Amino acid sequence: MTRFFYSLPPAGNKIPLSLLFKVMIGGSRNGGLEKSTALKKIIGNAFSLYLSSGRAALWLILKTLFELNPKKRKVIIPAYTCPAVASAVLKAGLQPVLCDVNLDDFGYSADDLERTFDEGVLAVIVVHLFGLPANIDQITPICRQHDVYLIEDAAQAFGNELPLTGTKLGTIGDAGFFSFGRGKPLSAIHGGLVVTISEKIYKKALEIYENLYSPSSSENIKYFPYAGFYDLLSSPYLYWMPQKIPSMHLGETIFEPDFPLTKGLKTSGHIIEGLLDSLERGKKGRMVRSQWYNNELPDTPIFKKPSRPEYPFHRYPLLIKDRVVRDKIMKELKSVGISGALFYPCPLNELPGLCDILQDSQVYTKAKQLSHSLITLPVHEGVTSRDMHNIKSVTESVLSSMV
Repeated sequence: MTRFFYSLPPAGNKIPLSLLFKVMIGGSRNGGLEKSTALKKIIGNAFSLYLSSGRAALWLILKTLFELNPKKRKVIIPAYTCPAVASAVLKAGLQPVLCDVNLDDFGYSADDLERTFDEGVLAVIVVHLFGLPANIDQITPICRQHDVYLIEDAAQAFGNELPLTGTKLGTIGDAGFFSFGRGKPLSAIHGGLVVTISEKIYKKALEIYENLYSPSSSENIKYFPYAGFYDLLSSPYLYWMPQKIPSMHLGETIFEPDFPLTKGLKTSGHIIEGLLDSLERGKKGRMVRSQWYNNELPDTPIFKKPSRPEYPFHRYPLLIKDRVVRDKIMKELKSVGISGALFYPCPLNELPGLCDILQDSQVYTKAKQLSHSLITLPVHEGVTSRDMHNIKSVTESVLSSMV
């Protein structure tokens, strides 16, 4: 059953070479990503600004909100999330404050969030982890009650929406951001987007944005071979190669306190424009594969499947209550070429490099439980029927062997 020289990327999408050549030759007729008609269909009437990454986009939001309300410096973030969120808060000169999460939508519980507030809180960052909507309907009135800004981290949720209203994630709070980096739902391996429906926030953000560095023509041109190389190595028959390169940190969760703060590359913006037409098709595919996992993976008390199995997850999250079983499944999945099953290995206050900065000794029970029980399964367009049946066979085999 072992597959040699085969390693399926955990997430991401192909960048067609035809699209790369088209942008190289003709660029875009729309004047940039922010003016794209296809983008407007996703973000509606929200204002937008295109930056070098999702982290840079979050930094810009935080700098903007702090300039609008300079007496507050604390930002509430989930105890279980990407360390890049904490990096952006710190780089903006603000103080991250952790709050525990729940095991249903991986967002805050209302009670935990209420207990985290004090008069110094500037904003709350809600993370739509795996593209699944956090309980934003409960969180919004709490933020309004405490007079703090609500920021949506929709880095893994581009194009996803609230099931009942159809409102796009990232456009509900005071501001939100998306990421188009490596392994995101729509990936151009570069770029992040700020969105806000507030003209006041947009105008202040634009003042800061205009002073950011604009990539040169040569930097824009260098993007093309990099993107082509990335697309080539994203093949499961070649992905094992970058996995062997330590500097790429594939599959690792590390705290990086510094990162570039620039405007986005125009070339990658044009690529994103070209990929927007395939977004809905990609969402439907992810929804179908998520539903398949929910139907076909074993029904056992050890597994906790998502509460919304029909949703277009960025990755399908599966909680395995027995850590020994989870670790055995991860090992066997790797042997059949399914990579990236782990997600964040610990709560943020236990992460090397960040723990010394946060100086937070609190035990975040649910965040710790997630780090010990969660695996994620791939649902992107490159996942084949054979891959899915191999995943099913591995889970069944491991469970039967543990009886």
